[in-house]
Amino acid sequence: MAQNKVALVTGASRNIGRSVALALARRGYSLACFGRDAAALEETAAMVREAGAKASVFVGDAKSSASLEQFAQHAVQTYGAIDAVINNAGVVIERSAEELTPEEFAETLQVNLVSQFTLARAAYAPMRARGGGVVVNIGSLAGAIAFPRTPAYCASKAGIDGLTKALAYDWARDRIRVLCVAPGYVESDISKDVLADSSKRDWILRRIPLHRVAQPAEIGEFVAFLASDAASFCTGETYYVDGGQRIAI
Repeated sequence: MAQNKVALVTGASRNIGRSVALALARRGYSLACFGRDAAALEETAAMVREAGAKASVFVGDAKSSASLEQFAQHAVQTYGAIDAVINNAGVVIERSAEELTPEEFAETLQVNLVSQFTLARAAYAPMRARGGGVVVNIGSLAGAIAFPRTPAYCASKAGIDGLTKALAYDWARDRIRVLCVAPGYVESDISKDVLADSSKRDWILRRIPLHRVAQPAEIGEFVAFLASDAASFCTGETYYVDGGQRIAI
């Protein structure tokens, strides 16, 4: 159990983010939950408290660097420390490259990539003061293989892999581990329209050796493992949680 440890989770209102928050709560972390949907965040916080952990809510937008910096300050003011950062907030705009505007491309990178750097940077000093910590960035299989009609999403997720390696190298001296979890297809809001189409779902499942998609809880449990002392010698790596899809392409 993580005694007196504090974790920050972005995109905590539903799906993977909520599952991560609950997995960490079951391990004794106090949670600071970030997202845009106040009501959904309160639902997550209530579930965290039911699991026996403390929870606070911060309503903000991952497009805003100031909002993320204020979130880190909120966590320190609320709990006095930061031990773990889970960068989960993300967005996808489905458009071909010729249809996608430069503004939409920039917005996707801001939410998916720049926000991860911003929050990790804001949490660096508090984690260093604790003698170490861990950052887990949520990437995607789309950072390693091309997904159709998502050039900005693919670019942003590939960037997370590079960011993870760079931060891990720089911050190892401070005993701060930095890792990336890159899911494949997960039952979530982002993938629900694709998975609801039976022909598309069949096409996807034929390319996954385990022949199913992941549940958010499976990603949450893996993130919680990486944040724990059981993974204390792991840093700088991207872990694909995709049912084997990447190796089968």
